[in-house]
Amino acid sequence: MAPFVASGSLAVLPPHAPVSAVEEDPHNNEEVMDQDDNQPKEDTQKPHLYYVPPSCQDNPRKDKLFTAQETLDEHYHRLSFGTCTIAPRNQVAFCKVQWIPFDSMSPAELTGWEKIVFHLLKHCEHVNPVKKNGASTDGMMWANRWRKSLDPDQSVGCFCLVGKMKNAMKRAPYNPISEAAGIQEASDFISLQLQKFAPGVFESCRQLLIDSRFPSMAHMEYPSPYTKNDFTSFLTFTMHNFYNKPHMDSDVNDWTLVTWIPIFNPLTRTKADPVMADEGFDFLGGQFTFWDFLTMCVFKSNSVNHQTLRGASQSGRYTRIGFSCQMSKSMSDAVHTYLTGFNKKMSLLFKCLQQDSKNK
Repeated sequence: MAPFVASGSLAVLPPHAPVSAVEEDPHNNEEVMDQDDNQPKEDTQKPHLYYVPPSCQDNPRKDKLFTAQETLDEHYHRLSFGTCTIAPRNQVAFCKVQWIPFDSMSPAELTGWEKIVFHLLKHCEHVNPVKKNGASTDGMMWANRWRKSLDPDQSVGCFCLVGKMKNAMKRAPYNPISEAAGIQEASDFISLQLQKFAPGVFESCRQLLIDSRFPSMAHMEYPSPYTKNDFTSFLTFTMHNFYNKPHMDSDVNDWTLVTWIPIFNPLTRTKADPVMADEGFDFLGGQFTFWDFLTMCVFKSNSVNHQTLRGASQSGRYTRIGFSCQMSKSMSDAVHTYLTGFNKKMSLLFKCLQQDSKNK
C-alpha cells in the first residue's frame, strides 16, 4: 500500500522528504533509510529511496480484515507528498502516486478539478448508487459511462436510471449537443492529467481501447470516431465514507488511474462553502492509503491486492470523492460478441434518450 509502505517495496520518496544516512538492519543486512528533518536543504531536490527490509515485508496483522490506524502508525512508513513510485526491489514498479496541494495549482487547474467534481455530482441526479460491488463494505459508489447492462442479451450502454434522467430533462431543457460537450470536456481534462502524470500508462490504455474497439468515455453513441485524448470507457466514483475489502480487479486494463479529491460534503455543504476542501479538512482514516491534497495514482489493479480503509470526517462537513477509470471485462466480452456478429442489437442509450426528449 502507499503511502504506508510495508509490502516489500522500494519507494522513491518525494523531493522534500529528506533522508538520513544508511543504517544497517540487524535482521538481514538490508538497507533502511529513515527521514531526518536536519538534512541540508541543498539535498532536498534529489530523489530519495526508502527500502523496506524483508523483516517488514509481511502483513503484521493478517488476522484483521481492516488495518487499524494503530497498526499503520506502528508498522508502516508514510509517504504523503510529492511524487512517489513503488516497486519490489529489482523489479518493475507497480504504483506511481502524486499529491497536489491546491495552492500549487494554477487557476485553470483548480477550475478544471472543480468542474470534474460538479460533473460527477450532477451524475448522481440520474443514476442510483451501485447496489452490489463484491469488495465494497460501506459508503456509496456510482458508475458513469459505458458498461455492459444486466440484461441477458449482452447489450452495452451508459449508466443511467431512465426515470431519473427523464425527470432531469423535464426540470431543465435537455440539449444533447451541450450534454456531449460537457462530457467531452470532463473526459479530456482527466485524460490530460493522466498524460502529464503517467504518459506510458495513458498510451497503453489508449491502445487497448482503440485496438479492442471499445466505446470511449466521451462517446455519446457507439460506434463513434476516437479523439486524441480517449483512453477509457467508464469510471466509478465513491463518497460518504466508502471503504472495501482487500481485492484485485478483473478489468481488461492492466493499469488503473485513481484520483481522490477532498471536498465539502454535498449533503451538508452550505452556499457559503467552496467546492474543494483545503483548510479545516478533518477527514480521518479512509486511506488507500491517501490523506491530504488532491491525489493522483496509477497502479496495477489486476495484480496488486488493494483496499480502501474506513474513515470519516469528524465534523461531518467533509468527504472525499474518489474516481477510477477502467475498461471492464464484461463490457469487453459484450463488445467482442457484437463485433464478431453474434449480437447486432447493441444498446445506444443516449441516442434513444435524445430521441425521446425530442418527442416530449
